[in-house]
Amino acid sequence: MFTDTVGYTASTQANEGRTLDLLRQQVELVRPLLAVHQGREVKSTGDGFLVAFDSALKATQCAVSIQRRIHERNMEGGLAPIRIRIGIHLGDVVQSGTDILGDAVNIAARIESIAEPGGISVSGAVHEQIRNKIPEQLEKLAPTALKGLQVPMEIYRIVLPWTVPDTSPASAVPTGLAVLPFSNISPDPKDEYFADGLTEELISVLSQLRDLRVIARTSVMPYKATSKGVSQIGAELGVSSVLEGSVRKAGNHLRITAQLIDVASQGHVWSNSYDRELDDVFALQSEMAKQVAEALKVKLLSRDEARLDQRSPPSP
Repeated sequence: MFTDTVGYTASTQANEGRTLDLLRQQVELVRPLLAVHQGREVKSTGDGFLVAFDSALKATQCAVSIQRRIHERNMEGGLAPIRIRIGIHLGDVVQSGTDILGDAVNIAARIESIAEPGGISVSGAVHEQIRNKIPEQLEKLAPTALKGLQVPMEIYRIVLPWTVPDTSPASAVPTGLAVLPFSNISPDPKDEYFADGLTEELISVLSQLRDLRVIARTSVMPYKATSKGVSQIGAELGVSSVLEGSVRKAGNHLRITAQLIDVASQGHVWSNSYDRELDDVFALQSEMAKQVAEALKVKLLSRDEARLDQRSPPSP
């Protein structure tokens, strides 16, 4: 079992003293529960724990107890919330001094990283051991590609009362988007700058929509010209949708194609192509951003539409 604090690095940079105090409180809550469920603390990972159990059921019961206790603590008035993720996997390990090594440990860490804040994710192997043995329901997630594994794994989430997703129509919106670097298919490789610039502008414009979480440019640029599939990229970046496209430039004429892909189904949600003159590029960026937002069913409020309509003056 791996536990990890949500947003630890960013929180430390914002307020190191408060973050360390919350970490201390978290340790005081978690450690006694490990002992109750006969878990062996292998090591502290700085903002979490690696814990070994002699049964998948004990590990799961411990994880539920931890998240329940933290939730109860967060409900107390006047306290900054503590949020952790937990991942559990079942497999053979190799003892190395006081540490444990092996694929099972690495997979557990990957599974933890895709758990929702305040939630618990378990592998298919754990599911086989605990189904019908705990009062909580288990919900199967879409096949997930984990880093370092060639085939997607079966992952389940434990449905806890405070992590049940809101199924109302207003909340059924894919709120995670990665704008992958647009491909330059122009004859002149020097036009690569334009494809990169368009990618950056789209990220900048779309990130202004308050209902949409857009992955930062520095996180998506490593996927330029990657051979990874959409499902793997989506799993690694934690998004439900991916926008990709290409740019072809001939003289002052541009042809831009863009397509929005749903990570879970790998199907096209929306696609379009644009033929424009280069001096119309600012209007084009706003038009594309609006159409992508509409395809994602993000409600554009008047303030957001005003932001999209803002155009930078052309630079000589």
